[in-house]
Amino acid sequence: MLIYNPEKFASLFESDIGQRLWSFLVRPETIVRLETASELSKPTVEGIEEQLLQEFGEAILADRVKQMVGHMVRQIMEHRGWGLDQSDVKVQSIPFMKAARYRRPDWSTFHVFRNAGDPRDVVITDRRQNAALPEGIRWVYYATFASPLKAAIAFGVNDFRQLRETVRSAGYHRLRVERMLRRA
Repeated sequence: MLIYNPEKFASLFESDIGQRLWSFLVRPETIVRLETASELSKPTVEGIEEQLLQEFGEAILADRVKQMVGHMVRQIMEHRGWGLDQSDVKVQSIPFMKAARYRRPDWSTFHVFRNAGDPRDVVITDRRQNAALPEGIRWVYYATFASPLKAAIAFGVNDFRQLRETVRSAGYHRLRVERMLRRA
C-alpha cells in the first residue's frame, strides 16, 4: 500500500477532501485510467477528469485541490514505475488547464517522417521541428511514438536501445516499411 507524503499539502491532506481524494486516486480502477492516459501520451489526469467531477463536484475546481491532485498523482505514477515526461502540458479542459504527462523509463519519444514520393520510405528521428533528415527528398510528418512495442509492430524496429543510439549519433534512422498483409 502506497502512503502519500503530503509535504506542502499537509493541512489540506488532513481535511476531509484530502483524505477522500487519496482514497479515490489509489483505487485500482482510477490507477488503470491514469496509466491508460499515460500510455496514450496524454496528461495523466485526463483519464480521471469526469470521475473527479462526479465524485467531488465543485470542490475539485479549487486551485489548491487541483495542485494536490497533481502531487498525489505524481507519487502514484512514480511508485508504479512511471517517470515525469513533461509538466505543464496544456489540457484546456475542466477541471484542469495544465497537467503533467508521464512515461515509462524505457520509452523515448520519436517522430516519423515519410517520403512524399514513396510512403514506405520512412525516417525516425527524435525531433519534430528542425529535424536533420536526408536531403533531396520531401519529407512529410507522419506520426509520433514512444514505446518499444509500437516501434516493433509499426516499423519493425526490435532493438529500441539501438534505435536511440542511431538517432543520437546520426540524427535519424531510415528504413523501409513493407506491407504486412497483402491482398489475396
